[in-house]
Amino acid sequence: MKYFVEVVGSGPSPLIFLPGTGWGGNVGQSIAEALSNSYTVHMIDLPGIGRGEGLSGRISMKDAAGWVKGYMDEQGWKSAAIIGHSLGGAIGLSTASFHPDRVDKLVLLDIGFARIERFPVSMFGTTGYFLPIISGLHRLFGPRFLGQDGEKKTDSNVKTEEEMVSLISSLELNDDAFIRKAILSMQEASPSGIGLLLALYRYHMPKAMKGLSTPTLVLYGNREGKESRIQRRILRQVSKYQNQHPSFKALVGGHYAHMSDDRSIGYIRDFLFTSEQVQKSEIR
Repeated sequence: MKYFVEVVGSGPSPLIFLPGTGWGGNVGQSIAEALSNSYTVHMIDLPGIGRGEGLSGRISMKDAAGWVKGYMDEQGWKSAAIIGHSLGGAIGLSTASFHPDRVDKLVLLDIGFARIERFPVSMFGTTGYFLPIISGLHRLFGPRFLGQDGEKKTDSNVKTEEEMVSLISSLELNDDAFIRKAILSMQEASPSGIGLLLALYRYHMPKAMKGLSTPTLVLYGNREGKESRIQRRILRQVSKYQNQHPSFKALVGGHYAHMSDDRSIGYIRDFLFTSEQVQKSEIR
């Protein structure tokens, strides 16, 4: 199955939700339901990380953008709005960069305003310490360095209630039916999924952001409760876009603040329902 998709809503306009690393598209269920009267929301698992097929060859973010465009072509859509978190947001950003006529509006959830750190331990765990080496070997030997994708698993990695509660707590998420269903859909990255993560690692997101013509909203976590140096770093990164397109809104929390700060849905709705003419005048 090339694309694994769950659809919510029956609104007149199409919207694609793309999740972060490891999550299924249905982690966007609460956002999809909030928009379901105005949009038909297609929540898509990421290639090589979710339950759909991975991309082939030496993967770039341009390939990821082509993957999104391919889905729009299959659906017969001229264009669509995109909401993406983390890696999913980076894929949305690349789609708006390489195919600006296909993206009506873009919402980025805690991604896009900074490059991935050289040692991205906060995003990839201890693997982040070795990512520069892995990236270099991948550049040298190509996709064969990572191996080939095997058969897709359908069962969850979370087996017990204790594991479920521990994961929800560690990610600072609200414990509800939506997030529990999403956790049960989580998948490990296949070799092609790791190739996609390496493409993100090399992607110059700030450069792509500054070249955007698509109306864009960025919601970011202010890292409240974290060390002051982490909070200052986020503010420095965001301040580079002051008085520029896109629009930024701070949420209380970390990388998953859009799932814990109740204001996020309101910000998204206000942005999506603002007339395109007004937003284009703001960009100019």
